[in-house]
Amino acid sequence: MKNVLICGAGMSATDLISYMLKHAEEYDWQVTVGDILVETVKKKIGGHPRGRAVYFDCYDAEIMERYIKDADIVISLLPPGMHAAAAKIALQYNAHVVTASYASEEMIAMHEAAAEKGLTFLNELGADPGIDHMNGMRSINYIKKKGGEPVAFTSYCGSLVAPESNDNPWGYKFTWSPMNVITAGSAGACYYRNSNFRCIPYHRLFANPKIIAVPGFREFEAYENRDSVAYRKKYGLDDIPTFIRATLRHPGFCEAWNLLIQLGVTANNYHIEGSEHMTYRQWIATYLPDTAESLENTLADFLHIERGGVLHQQLLWTELLSDRPITRVHGTPAEILLDLLLDKLKFNPGDTDMLVFYERIEYKLNGELFEHVSYLVTKGIDHWHTAISRTVGLPAAISAKMILTGKIKSRGVLFPWASEVYDPVLDELEELGIAYTSYDNKIAHSQYDS
Repeated sequence: MKNVLICGAGMSATDLISYMLKHAEEYDWQVTVGDILVETVKKKIGGHPRGRAVYFDCYDAEIMERYIKDADIVISLLPPGMHAAAAKIALQYNAHVVTASYASEEMIAMHEAAAEKGLTFLNELGADPGIDHMNGMRSINYIKKKGGEPVAFTSYCGSLVAPESNDNPWGYKFTWSPMNVITAGSAGACYYRNSNFRCIPYHRLFANPKIIAVPGFREFEAYENRDSVAYRKKYGLDDIPTFIRATLRHPGFCEAWNLLIQLGVTANNYHIEGSEHMTYRQWIATYLPDTAESLENTLADFLHIERGGVLHQQLLWTELLSDRPITRVHGTPAEILLDLLLDKLKFNPGDTDMLVFYERIEYKLNGELFEHVSYLVTKGIDHWHTAISRTVGLPAAISAKMILTGKIKSRGVLFPWASEVYDPVLDELEELGIAYTSYDNKIAHSQYDS
């Protein structure tokens, strides 16, 4: 019997847990799921005879070791900063590791040690990063195999609320890690366009979103991801002139979010003294000049937006200027804002989420210019089996199965760049109803000529 340990049972874990339990009898697995919310784990296991719910605190090294030491594979859906800690224990006790997050330098440094022990530490096997990587590599290799030369690569992904559940002025609800949404883009963004290295600082990142039209659906806004540059080499496109990875949002989100950044309330690098004694209105007043105008008008004037206009109404809808008490003790601005938006942008029972992927590659072939477009839009099934749960959990689950059954033979700290990983994972995702639509067109000129 092989022991599977799933660390973390949050919003992205449901379909991972279901998949591993579904195949547990066939492959003789015992599936242990650990989380600080044991009752949630029990609900997700649903009394399955091959499942076990345990209390698991990733900030308690003794508890981590207690369960990892008996595992053959550790599937980590822990906070990103804790994957390496789990992997170190897994390395000590000879367990494979799968994560759905970006790999830290600490994780990458374990490559040789893991390889020497015959272990696979497979990272970035979620939605973004994950499915986007795998389809990108499949598309690139498709183009190269027929003799094409990629000259521009752009990839977009968004975890969004579905249109039928889009019932607030922001067009957004939290469907995954809320704090990551609050602090998204805080490091700015870097990418290549027409062979020029470009950077956008945080205070400008959301100000001028690109408009992306997904065939058969609708237009979305896009802002660039933190570091596209590193992935040029990882994708084997070292000298490609244009390489951009970006995040999608519903129209109207980015410009409004930019106002919160300009106001300063998304910062996470300092604390508000005595925040627990303030209301939100009092807190916001600390960022604004003293005037004879109402605080509502002062806010609009300070941000250079129309009083009573759409953007002003979006801000007021959040209740930032309400007398709601702040409960966070000595909180950072980002934490205080998070507590408010967790209520206002809550993903409610009955809501439907969706994941949108859009990829466009320009390539030269026989002296002519073409575009290869791939897109995927998938919606959640219900409040448990959400689109984010399916697109994060299923790639991780499929790859874990492949490691346990010997289908992935490479060892060390790995990523889904190789066809050994991406072909079978994408093929099985298609069987599960998560599939890209792709097409090629001849084009007269590049979108990036200007």
